[in-house]
Amino acid sequence: MLLMYLQSMGSVLDLVRFLKTSPEWLVTLNLRKRVDGAMTYRIPDRTTFYKFAERLGPDRIIEVFAVMVVRLMQAGIVTGEKVSLDSSIIWAWFKDCKYANRPNHGNRRCRHHRARDREASWTRDKHREKYVFGYRVHIAIDSLSGLPVMLTVTKAGYGDGRTVPWFVRMITKRLRLHVKKFMADAGYDGYRARLLVIRKLKAIPFITLNPRNCKGGTKEEKHQRCRKLRYEWYAKNFLKKFWVDPDSEEFHREFDSRTFSEQGFSVGKGSLNLDSLKGKGKDRATLHAALICTVMLGVAKTATEIGRPDLMRSVKCFQGR
Repeated sequence: MLLMYLQSMGSVLDLVRFLKTSPEWLVTLNLRKRVDGAMTYRIPDRTTFYKFAERLGPDRIIEVFAVMVVRLMQAGIVTGEKVSLDSSIIWAWFKDCKYANRPNHGNRRCRHHRARDREASWTRDKHREKYVFGYRVHIAIDSLSGLPVMLTVTKAGYGDGRTVPWFVRMITKRLRLHVKKFMADAGYDGYRARLLVIRKLKAIPFITLNPRNCKGGTKEEKHQRCRKLRYEWYAKNFLKKFWVDPDSEEFHREFDSRTFSEQGFSVGKGSLNLDSLKGKGKDRATLHAALICTVMLGVAKTATEIGRPDLMRSVKCFQGR
């Protein structure tokens, strides 16, 4: 299945067709089966792949992904000193009716509403500037290498800041990363998130301010009000040594390294079809995102082993096209 995502195939059926035209991959993947008492290379039926994906499940694929991250840490490819947290929306395959929220719309009779993905939800996509129905992929990325180190999938309307406790727990308990600087956008701005980063990770939070609920007549007044409240909170909790002024040159310089996370999403959406989710349910969405991130780690490890670390994030160079 990793081969399917590496080659940007649209479905398992495309993978089966690819294996039929490229039988050398059967040897590489060791796809053997005993037929009439003799071992021979055979292409598995597509239902076999579906059953394997169902048996694997989201928890096991996350565990496989975490093991891969640990291997890259041991190889010195991933350091985890700077971690950037970001999210991206992927559209659900079974979309809801766009008129579902209208009072006069008969949802019981609407086949689109009845067939929708019930684990997905609506949210406002600020990049597309419209409402979308789907899931949100939250990914923690090592800012120095630009590689993902942990991920989770929620419904699209799930707040970014609510995932911080889970990421902090996974980073400290599962990966045991020694994070020094933690970067995130305004969606993660909150006192609880900042306190978790400082107390649990012992890291400096480089989180942009979210002045939406602050008082002020203009955006600048709200920004300054928010900045003042954040500084007072740091001082009140004796955390001033972790404070970095969001308007300072140091903050902007460190935050610029977060562009790696945005480029990582571009690689996922462009070369690995992160946006093309085909299936229903959060488990399927988690499997989809985790396999794509695992492919990115595999490309980085292969590029390092062949002496081309400059190709660590160049998936197209390993697609054989």
